[in-house]
Amino acid sequence: MEKRDLATEVTEVNEHSTLKLKFDCGLTSDGKTITKTRSFSNVKSDATSLDVYNVAETLASLQKHTLTDVIKQDNTILN
Repeated sequence: MEKRDLATEVTEVNEHSTLKLKFDCGLTSDGKTITKTRSFSNVKSDATSLDVYNVAETLASLQKHTLTDVIKQDNTILN
């Protein structure tokens, strides 16, 4: 097996984030919860969690179903 040298340092580059809103859309005939997710791409990487959450709450207020989760998915490139 070939021996490899491991990196001693890495550079992180923050990319755009994705906002995901999960909604409770009722129950199936079997009684299982139906959830649906709405995704919003290209959220600024420097947006604060509070700002993202407030936007999520505002968007959810325009929806018919109940918001269950707010997810901010950050993307980072490692070099």
